[in-house]
Order: sequence, then C-alpha cells, then structure tokens
Amino acid sequence: MKKVSLLIVLLLLLLFTSVVACRQVEIRPAPIHEVRVAIAESYPPQVMVYIKGGLCDGCTEFHELKTERSGNEVNITVTTKRPRDVVCTQVYCYFEKNVNMGSDFVSGQTYTVNVNDYTTSFVME
Repeated sequence: MKKVSLLIVLLLLLLFTSVVACRQVEIRPAPIHEVRVAIAESYPPQVMVYIKGGLCDGCTEFHELKTERSGNEVNITVTTKRPRDVVCTQVYCYFEKNVNMGSDFVSGQTYTVNVNDYTTSFVME
C-alpha cells in the first residue's frame, strides 16, 4: 500500500510540475526577415502583406499577429512564444504569414507598413 501511495504522490507531483512549466511562457517579438506588399487584381483591389519571420529554436512557435492602421501607416505586431527555462534544439526555422489588409486604401497615396522592426512602403495603384 505504501508503494502505491508513493507512486500516486510522485505522479501527482510530476503532473503539477509539468502544468506549472507549461504556464511559464515567454512572449517575444518575432525576428522579421522579409515583408512584401502585393495588390491583388480584384475589384476593389485588396492589399496583401506577406511576412517571413524566424523561430529561434526548436521550442519557439508562432504566437499571434495583430494589425493596426492609423492613416497611411499600417502597424503589424508579430510575436512568438516558447516555454521558459527549457533546453531546446538549436535549430533556427521560419514561418510565413499572409495578411489581407483589405481594400480601404486610396489610389496614388504612399503607405508605410511596419512589421515589428521591419519597415517598407508602397504606393496604392
């Protein structure tokens, strides 16, 4: 009976430790390698933003992408997440995202797109 009780306590401790470890997550801005803006030939024309970012190790994964627009400036925040204080494979990988920014852009105007620390601009056709 003592062995069974000890085994149950150890399993509960292991479960608790893994649950606590899962909750400790680091959220960081993703390193951005490439940003391209394309204007789809549709009516009305749609602005598409292609983003290529990095995942710094084998434990890091894409977290979220948020967009904000103020006048002629589009700000896109891209984050990654990884468990805190874990040993991971040192393999750098990439992710790709396509963001449809819609059609609310004025022809002939210049727009700036900021994705984390990467900036580009385009002129709406």
